Amino acid sequence: MKSESGRKLKGREISSEGYTRVEKLPRIAEQGVSYWIESPNGRYEYTHRLFRFPAKFHPPVVRWALGNYGRKGSVVFDPFTGSGTVQVEALIRDISSIGVDVDPLACLITRVKTTPLNPERLQEHLNEIQKKLKPFMQFRLDHAISPGSDITEGQYARDVAELTVPGIPNIFHWFRRYVIIDLARILWAIGQIDLTVQESQFFQACIAAIIRRVSNADPDPVSGLEVTCIQAEKNSKRIIRVYDNFINKTHQAIQGMGDLWRVYDTKGLKAEPHVIRGDVLNLRELLCDDPLVQDGLPLVITSPPYCRSVEYYRRHQLEMYWLSLVNDQTEHIILTHTYIGRKLVRISDWSEILEFGVKPLDDTLHRIAEYDVTKARTVNHYFYSMGQVFNELKWVMKRGGTLVCVIGNSVCCKISIPTADFIVALASEHFELKKRFSYALRNHSMQYGLWNGDGIKEEHVLIMKSK
Repeated sequence: MKSESGRKLKGREISSEGYTRVEKLPRIAEQGVSYWIESPNGRYEYTHRLFRFPAKFHPPVVRWALGNYGRKGSVVFDPFTGSGTVQVEALIRDISSIGVDVDPLACLITRVKTTPLNPERLQEHLNEIQKKLKPFMQFRLDHAISPGSDITEGQYARDVAELTVPGIPNIFHWFRRYVIIDLARILWAIGQIDLTVQESQFFQACIAAIIRRVSNADPDPVSGLEVTCIQAEKNSKRIIRVYDNFINKTHQAIQGMGDLWRVYDTKGLKAEPHVIRGDVLNLRELLCDDPLVQDGLPLVITSPPYCRSVEYYRRHQLEMYWLSLVNDQTEHIILTHTYIGRKLVRISDWSEILEFGVKPLDDTLHRIAEYDVTKARTVNHYFYSMGQVFNELKWVMKRGGTLVCVIGNSVCCKISIPTADFIVALASEHFELKKRFSYALRNHSMQYGLWNGDGIKEEHVLIMKSK
């Protein structure tokens, strides 16, 4: 691909050729138009920057959807809530929300991001935590660790005896010994302070936000978790300052929470954000007792996971162990096989290759099966699961309710998968497509790669009505 100037594009670069340039999405987006948003990152206000979540929902698109279809005092639902972008944006508009996700870390992050807390009180607590940590921080200064080195096994054994360390498989592959000690001491210090449940979760989320950064793993790839050759080379030359990372991140998080608190406090927001951990394929059961759903949901805004793209169970593995969201390998493996779009679908979980009655989809699946039956099974399972999601949504939405679904196309075995087209077809029994447009995915932290090395650089916005 070449840019308008004729320069060959590399990596995650993308050309604006063929797109309609706009400062922000127009209120009335044109059918079939592809937009190039001049400010692709939008505003990172409020609590949006709390945690670097892979394939994060694009805030400007959420704002557009809520501006067009949401209304104050109503409710919006996101069945794949992720890091809670929809719910944060709904809250500041005084719109109640429900978010469901199978990922326990996603649910924790979303709860924290949608719970307004007094920033002055949080700062006081951070000061208390720093006092608890001061002797250990001073010890690190007095006994400086040289770049790339670590404390001895004997020193680790003495320090760890009084701390709680998670049972992460192969933990010393992922962390240096002194990093393990420092993370455990931060958790210890938080436990020594008199905090509410919500305040404790806030500081836990701040720890989660630095774990990848202070580990040996490459912090950039969003698809999974690995210590790359490039990162190993960097590790051999760096000093990891765990306490500084935590304090700096927490200061930033308190600032973001301050933005949310001021809106909450000055406007007297009454919206209720509900976060539910569970399987989206059991929506009717999960939402049956939620008072916000009794009259049917008028609006759903969501960005479903991609097929075989982001392995959230691997990407969040270290954070889940450190925060005791999973406690052992067996528990983590069980969780692994509950994600829609996962890379591996076991034969014991799914052995069928279904015919969907959608010829382009069926033909695509057969072509993939000719190359790799295992990959065909995962793609088949993905589209079957998405079909079931629309069945569940039909039962919890009002008739005539609006569904805004944002999704990008994929590639498997070098075969293009027009995911957006297939999603429309699978939803057609219960939903009628009213409008469709797309936009260039220019935020590089969101341009995550696919398993064949390609990347998703455009997302499709599908506006549907419940029949």
